[in-house]
Amino acid sequence: MNSIYPTNLPGFVYYHDPTKQSYKKSSMAYQDRKNHGEIEEQKSYSLPGLQTPSPDSTLNQNFENAKEYEPDYVKLDKKVLRYYGYFKESIVEKELESGRIRLLVLYYYLIDDTISIVDTRQENSGIPQGGFLVRGRIYKDDGSLLRFPDFKIGGDIMIYSKVVRIYDADKYTRDFCAANGIILGPKQDLPEDPFIKKMTTKPKLVKDNIMKEYLEYSMGGGKVKSAKQFLENDRKVLRYYAKFEGLKYIIHYYLSDDTVEIREVNYNNSGRDPFPLLLTRNKLPKKFFIPQPGEEGPTDFYKDSDIEPFMTLWAFNRPFQILGCDEFTADYYLKNYKRNFPLGGFEDPPQKEKGRIVIPPYNGFGSEEDSLGNCLRLVNQPPKKDYYKYIDNDKLILRFLARLNTKELEDVDRRFLISFFLADDTIQVYEMKNRNSGIWEGKFLERSKYKNVENDMKQFTISDFEIGKSMIINTFSFYVIDADEFTKKWLAENLR
Repeated sequence: MNSIYPTNLPGFVYYHDPTKQSYKKSSMAYQDRKNHGEIEEQKSYSLPGLQTPSPDSTLNQNFENAKEYEPDYVKLDKKVLRYYGYFKESIVEKELESGRIRLLVLYYYLIDDTISIVDTRQENSGIPQGGFLVRGRIYKDDGSLLRFPDFKIGGDIMIYSKVVRIYDADKYTRDFCAANGIILGPKQDLPEDPFIKKMTTKPKLVKDNIMKEYLEYSMGGGKVKSAKQFLENDRKVLRYYAKFEGLKYIIHYYLSDDTVEIREVNYNNSGRDPFPLLLTRNKLPKKFFIPQPGEEGPTDFYKDSDIEPFMTLWAFNRPFQILGCDEFTADYYLKNYKRNFPLGGFEDPPQKEKGRIVIPPYNGFGSEEDSLGNCLRLVNQPPKKDYYKYIDNDKLILRFLARLNTKELEDVDRRFLISFFLADDTIQVYEMKNRNSGIWEGKFLERSKYKNVENDMKQFTISDFEIGKSMIINTFSFYVIDADEFTKKWLAENLR
């Protein structure tokens, strides 16, 4: 027998089988599976776009054909089929939804007929998603292995008691199945998922008229039937003066929504508790009764045309006698109903003259403003500040150079810096440094408000300052010598 292989090489064996793929020692479990036909020795798959030659088992094959031969673990390595499927999952613990459509991606590995399943992620689904089934072999109910010919678009497969329907596959999977004589059908439509529909569909806004009416009535108003009435009569209120059991009341009728409120007139030292409202703003029925179950409430309410002078207005079985009204109400009835309504109705009780407050002289404790506030009020409060003046004149300081009006030799050369704060009209005096004078420089007068003894003890203002003028500040007589450039410019612009 002639052979193309060299026969003089060490290790050459005539009975070598070139079609053998694995030289590993097989286990007893492997041999058992092989004897039962669960393991195929050779997979003759036709890969799309490739011509895979069939190996010849004889020893007389051509060397080139043996060179082109690839075993299964090389030919089918990294060859994966991808199918798309779904199954319906029931939800029994929620009232808003009954089930979900779970989308799956099935990966079929040709090298060892294993399957892995991944759950497609959906945002805000509330379900743990990702890996659904670890890669492994899946067996059918009859014990046979689940293989790719069992995957058909539109068909169902059973995977651990879950019925998965295949609805699509990728292009490589379709080409592979076509090369092996399996024709996959067209893509099928997915059923409607109530969760996805709820997440993608904008809810229609439904007006809750019942809640709206309830809130309107709870806030003291009735339902405005006409927007024109509300816009034309907003903030227009009719005022009536009435009496009930010897007490005085004011009745307000709101033209915007035809509601009524009743207020009691309170006087000082009357001995009665001051209630703000006797009747909260609401529609006033002409005849009051408590409806029984199944009966409707009052439907006939008071209107502005029903109120007349000196009539008795019944408010929940309480008679109120109308005595008069104010000027606006009288003009309203004269213009709209040609009805003369009397003005007034009852006079205010005589008010006692308030006693005059005698302000004692300033005792020197604290500021004069604080002491004055303690005299005017029972509870002492800080004096009110002019915040507008403070904000406009904040950090505006006028500075003057001054000396003492004295003939004492040790005080003739002393110089002082007088600062006037425009924000609050306060004055501060600093003594400037004078070498070898024996007098320390620094603060001479604390920042405060001082009175001008030459102007009826009124507080100093900026108009009292003038270059070349003498002034007395806290018993000290100063003569203003000069001012800085900012002060001169400000005085020229504001005090002409």
